Amino acid sequence: MSESERPAADHTSTTRWLMLAILVWGLFLALGTFLFGGNQPVLRAAIVAGCTLVFLGLWIAALAVRRRPT
Repeated sequence: MSESERPAADHTSTTRWLMLAILVWGLFLALGTFLFGGNQPVLRAAIVAGCTLVFLGLWIAALAVRRRPT
């Protein structure tokens, strides 16, 4: 691996870990809203989990568009 390839690999790894951490955090928040959400806990948990997944999906799509050759 050359020196020019190493930062890109580190950046990709960091991004993946960050996305995984955001996914775990969002699911943890969804679990909290399910357990302590008051009325309609399933709906509240689904909204939190859905927003987290939509955010990560948009982020992945933006990275895919950025990598696409022009």
